[in-house]
Amino acid sequence: MRTIGMALTLAVLPACAFARTHPGGGPKVKTYDADGRTPIGEIYGSLAGLAKKGRWKIETVFIDQELPIQVLFTKRKGPAVWVLAGIHGEEPAPPDAVHKSLGTLDALAAGKIPVVLFPLCNPAGYSKNWRYPDAEKYDEKNPGHSVGDSDHLLPGKDGRPRAEKASSAQADALTRKALELAKDYPPALSIDLHEDDLIGKGYLYSQGPKGHEDPAAKAIIRKMAELRYPIILSGKTRFDEPIVDGIVSGVQDGSIDELIASEEILAEGAARDGPSGRSVIVVETSAMRRPLKERVDVHCAILGMLEELYSLVVK
Repeated sequence: MRTIGMALTLAVLPACAFARTHPGGGPKVKTYDADGRTPIGEIYGSLAGLAKKGRWKIETVFIDQELPIQVLFTKRKGPAVWVLAGIHGEEPAPPDAVHKSLGTLDALAAGKIPVVLFPLCNPAGYSKNWRYPDAEKYDEKNPGHSVGDSDHLLPGKDGRPRAEKASSAQADALTRKALELAKDYPPALSIDLHEDDLIGKGYLYSQGPKGHEDPAAKAIIRKMAELRYPIILSGKTRFDEPIVDGIVSGVQDGSIDELIASEEILAEGAARDGPSGRSVIVVETSAMRRPLKERVDVHCAILGMLEELYSLVVK
């Protein structure tokens, strides 16, 4: 088991601080609802309910425009299942699927499998249907910044960090917390759920060491095929990345997923051991002309596989 020798000074806010501001634990913030996504207050309420189960801890990592970015993790430590959702605010199916699958996640915890859950990484974006928290429109002059940007911790070809500092306060807080949790909850399996309204078929990224041969990634592709969900098995992504049997590997995209998979990071001017995720998978499903319920269902099906996928990775 590798450890991360990085001193972290992030001040984590108690989840109850937000609940005191908004009685009942859910924010009184209007949620974009043209697509029927779950109201953000309902999501926060369900997370608070999960935290009361007794097997979980909940912390607020960052407060973004009065909305908390929260993380939940089991009291049991050890090689863990990591689940991330809602990195991009205009992709509602992943956080909605997590919201509907909290019973599945709690069953993992009850079965003594450690879990780390980032259920809504970009709540401000989700509430507005914006990809990034602070940018309704983005282009080359104003590219926007993902809350999962990790270039400031990842080595470039010259051996230096790819970026001098985090792209945003949200990204700084989220990556710091991920590295902190990786010490006690080394990521055995990490699933980051995404969707894309510019693609007609889905595919996976496998950021872990086994790449295209990752058995967990192959199992997800089989499940999507079983559900008759459209998959791109070969060719290239819209970012010109080669797809092999529905899986893209070897991508250096500066994402939090690359960070979770990294064996080495750069922090405080020195090389450190990274989280070294064994199986780090990003699910990309199509949102093009597909109803939200159908998109949520496929993500729920993948979350329903977590125990099986974990067993493929931890033998």
